[in-house]
Amino acid sequence: MRKLSRWLSGPVLAVVCLASAGPAGAVSFGPLAVAAPSAIVPDMGPTETLSGSITLSVASVPVLSPTLFSLTNVSVLASGGASFALDPSVLSPALGVVQATGNFLIPTLFLHIVDGALNFDLAVPNVAGMLFFGAGGSVVGIASSFEIDSLSPAGILTVNLLAGVPEPGTALLLALGIAALGMRVPKEISR
Repeated sequence: MRKLSRWLSGPVLAVVCLASAGPAGAVSFGPLAVAAPSAIVPDMGPTETLSGSITLSVASVPVLSPTLFSLTNVSVLASGGASFALDPSVLSPALGVVQATGNFLIPTLFLHIVDGALNFDLAVPNVAGMLFFGAGGSVVGIASSFEIDSLSPAGILTVNLLAGVPEPGTALLLALGIAALGMRVPKEISR
């Protein structure tokens, strides 16, 4: 029994280390600045603009086939005062797959939200979007749009997110991201 536990401890420790570090040999990009028209749009009530930054890593670049990627830091602030970050209690809170086209899917995005006196964790299923690539396969932008049922009078919250590197060459890619926000995937509601 002791021999088995020593044998298991090595592989288990290796898996835990790889999972917490993100994709092995991953290339990091960011921080990408959250830009307009990023916002939270409720069914009822005022729209809140978003600011902040997002950092991510991709297992290998250029992306030639489905590849692991992960948001490694989310630091987003809504104009109403709420802040959004990755849930620190989850080992891989934003692990997903990106296609060579830039389309991505994060099966479940685990966020920690601080909104005034309220602190809570939220699991958002099926977060899809697009990564925008620059020279050599570097990531120069990200766009996503998803919906959350607020379980409040505000109703469904549509989150539109666009972030990119602040350089003139990215303007066209960011414009494409804005267009991508208009072509949202079917409603995914969670809470």
